[in-house]
Amino acid sequence: MSRIGEGLARFGGARPEVLQHAIGQRPRYVAMGLVLIATATVSAVAASFALAISLAAPPWVAVVGGVGWGLVILAIDRMLIVGMPRQPKASANLLVALPRVALALVIGVVVATPLTLQVFEREIAAETEVMALEAKQAFEEELAADPRYAEIDELTASVAEQRALLADGGREALAADADYVAAQAATAAAQAAYDEANRVWLAELDGTGGTGIVGDGPITQSKRLDRDGKLAALDAAKQAEAEAKAQAEARIEAGAAEAVAQAEQALADDSAELARLTAARDLETARYEAAADQSTGMLARLEALSRIGDRNGLLAFAHLMIALLFVCIELMPVLTKTLQNLMAPTAYDEIADLTDETIVAAERDRAADRLRAARDESAPRLEVAEYRAELRRESGRKVADAFVARQEAAELAAVDEWAEQRAPFIAARAVREWEREADGAPVSTP
Repeated sequence: MSRIGEGLARFGGARPEVLQHAIGQRPRYVAMGLVLIATATVSAVAASFALAISLAAPPWVAVVGGVGWGLVILAIDRMLIVGMPRQPKASANLLVALPRVALALVIGVVVATPLTLQVFEREIAAETEVMALEAKQAFEEELAADPRYAEIDELTASVAEQRALLADGGREALAADADYVAAQAATAAAQAAYDEANRVWLAELDGTGGTGIVGDGPITQSKRLDRDGKLAALDAAKQAEAEAKAQAEARIEAGAAEAVAQAEQALADDSAELARLTAARDLETARYEAAADQSTGMLARLEALSRIGDRNGLLAFAHLMIALLFVCIELMPVLTKTLQNLMAPTAYDEIADLTDETIVAAERDRAADRLRAARDESAPRLEVAEYRAELRRESGRKVADAFVARQEAAELAAVDEWAEQRAPFIAARAVREWEREADGAPVSTP
């Protein structure tokens, strides 16, 4: 077997000392090693796409990060495979496999997400543009309805009005003077009355109206007199309008200086407030645009893919199938190992069990030999220690007996000495008591 094949088999969880006795199992473990490398490669590609999409990393950074992530997944998958020894019962094998399958499933979902997004890149890009336009429109509508910036339109109109007033030298328009406007209205009414009277007179004169008689008769002359009166009223209205205009212009000219000062102050105040509100709105808009530029990451792409799936059932089904494909690729090593453990033991499994039992038995024998040797080596020292302890106990007993004997002698000597000192007093008291009894007196008890 080549070194590459041997390395792949060992990488797939095979034990070299067992595999050399079960040559027929080598292809299985070589295939397991290739599967582990394949899943790690898929994980590396997915991580590279994820770094490029979510972090906008440069290509070389995405590749290096993807390779690192692939090595991590490779180590985790191999740990899951190696850490799943065959159990005596099927239920035990399933119980051991459950947490490993759950972990592999989580890893599979994580790995499948970037790859799925890359497969539907064009559809997602189009949908993210639509989402960006919708979000921008919603932001603009919200900004337009924001009460903080409701005064901008009014301030803009006020600034334009004040600038126009200053451009006219502070003079207000004649149309703003009430007297002049009233005079214009009176002139217009007089003009309309004259036009009507003139039309009636001409119709009576040429016979197209009135009595229908052509000529300058009495009725025609009366209507001409009415027209002449209306003309005189029109001339008077025009004269009154001219006088009202002159008076309005005089008033406007007189208040021009004060109007200029007021307009300049109002322009300064309104311009400052308008600049403040406009700057605040522009800042908020700039922040939104900056955030919108960064809204093309993985979460935005996932949302776009979900929206597309909601509208297009076929694309949603394709998305599900592709995601399941990548998940199954990640689950393949653990599922394969689980199925192998549930099958009947192979020659490799039996040889491995026998090898383990042999190693355990040999280790037990060596441990027993070491224990016996340690006991034989420590027996003389144990006997010497026991002999010394017995001597210390015997010496202690002798010392205790001597101490008790001396203490007893001391106590007897003390009793004898006390008796010698108290004997005369006791004899004297006994004589006195005898004498009292002889005299018939009561005897006192000691």
